[in-house]
Amino acid sequence: MGVRRAVDIALALKRRRLPLPITTYGPLIHNPQTLKLLESRDISKTDSIDQINAGTVIIRAHGISPQECQQLESKQINIVDATCPRVMRVQAFINKHSKKGDFCVIVGDEDHPEVRGLIGFATAGAIAISGPEMVRMLDKIPKGRAICVVAQTTQEPEKFNRVVELLNERGHHLSVYNTICDSTRKRQAEVRELARNVDMVIVVGGKGSGNTRRLAKVAAEHGVRVCHVETADEISPDDLAGINRVGVTAGASTPNWQIRSVIERLKQIDLDTRSGIWAKFRHFIDITIMTYLWAALGGAGLTLVCTTLQGGSLGTDPALVTGLFVFSMHLLNRLQERSGALRFNTPEIAAFYSRHGVILAAFGALSALMAIILSYFLGLSSMLMVLGMIVTGILYPAPIFTWIKIPGTKWVALKDIPGSKTPLVALGWAMAAAIIPALSLNVNYGIASLIVSFVVAASTVFWRTALSDLIDIQGDRIGGRDTIPILFGGRATEKILNVLLILLSSLLFLSSMWAWSTTFGYVLLFNLLIFKFLFDFYKRGHLVDRLMFEGLIDGNFVLAGILSWIYTLLS
Repeated sequence: MGVRRAVDIALALKRRRLPLPITTYGPLIHNPQTLKLLESRDISKTDSIDQINAGTVIIRAHGISPQECQQLESKQINIVDATCPRVMRVQAFINKHSKKGDFCVIVGDEDHPEVRGLIGFATAGAIAISGPEMVRMLDKIPKGRAICVVAQTTQEPEKFNRVVELLNERGHHLSVYNTICDSTRKRQAEVRELARNVDMVIVVGGKGSGNTRRLAKVAAEHGVRVCHVETADEISPDDLAGINRVGVTAGASTPNWQIRSVIERLKQIDLDTRSGIWAKFRHFIDITIMTYLWAALGGAGLTLVCTTLQGGSLGTDPALVTGLFVFSMHLLNRLQERSGALRFNTPEIAAFYSRHGVILAAFGALSALMAIILSYFLGLSSMLMVLGMIVTGILYPAPIFTWIKIPGTKWVALKDIPGSKTPLVALGWAMAAAIIPALSLNVNYGIASLIVSFVVAASTVFWRTALSDLIDIQGDRIGGRDTIPILFGGRATEKILNVLLILLSSLLFLSSMWAWSTTFGYVLLFNLLIFKFLFDFYKRGHLVDRLMFEGLIDGNFVLAGILSWIYTLLS
């Protein structure tokens, strides 16, 4: 939490008009790759307060001493405190007991920046103890003197408990605060359990991160092979020779995109060493999802859903137009994103698009042209609508605002408008899936069913895209994309998605009961239950294979299309 918060604070500063330059005092977190990304966003690092004389300074997640804080304040510069709240809690305990004259014992690494900062709060004296063997250093402290005992937030629980035991045996009057972060404690316990059930543990994180090194040590203590890597490139097939089960864990400062990259590397090595139908089938599935062919089928399925809700006869041409439109727009826009947030969210997809960019661009352009041509046979109004949507989609990343100046903004393209992606994607899908069938096919329920089908299409696609953005929130922040979850926050977005499912369920039930649309609305309640299940699956933290999860979400649109076809046959 503290690491994620610090990075979020630093990246959010780029959207505010703060004094420049923006500098972090010391490394913001212990992850070299994230620090390089911050540097690419013009957020530099310095280890010396003397080098900070202007602009904005960010206090690192580990915190600093009061003396260092006073030095920064004396320079009359803008200060942003990104200290982890759990570190602040330790600082408060030390400060409270120091005012009473208590000596402070910090169980932690003396050279760690968090511990150096904590010692600065101990005005009545302090010492850092890295392990039980150092307790003898307290022999010079009078037995009657009160001692406050705290822990570095990423320390090993066993080590802390043993130090407390030894201090109790020596008869000191202790005030003990187990300030080890819950996340650290749980992670170390999980690694112990993991090491018992796998042949090898891969620990992902900075080589200079103390808590990451401790995870590797904990795993090694259980006799399992351990591989500590910073990036996926460090893993070779030779490392996995003779290994059947691999456990993956990561340090507190390791971003999600690095973990995903490692998991994808392991999956790729596994597929490369396999032969037979399954490996080929899985490769085919991945390509289908990565290139949006599966999403295009979902768009076609949504068109069948909207047609059925409106009481129209199912036609393949409107569904094909929607599928071609979805395929071309997502494909072309993803090509534009491959060097941005995409490489943090799904590194394997970014690499695929970099390797095959030319042929994918050709397929995207060809499918857009086919959608326009096919829509012409559905009517002039359908063709003009498709043409307008495709032009808008192509212009989405284009610098159109360099021609049209909008005062008070730094917008260059439509994509720069905060949160614009999700509603525009939802609007495009809904217009293709709901309005084009109404224009080109004979429907029986009139304007009410058109409104219902449009709202259902737009809402479900909004839900789909917002959930995807929620999963990718960390990479989007680093890539500089202002999505709905970044604007409103992760928890607020989760509430929005839950409320949207409830409202959609009510709309489908009432519209079917009051004949605003066909009774197919009752059937679609099943698909909303699937969305709810997938959402709960994501919230429980079970998401490992990002591609397969995305495939399941779009597969629900495909399933809804199949159900609409069965409903029409039975009707």
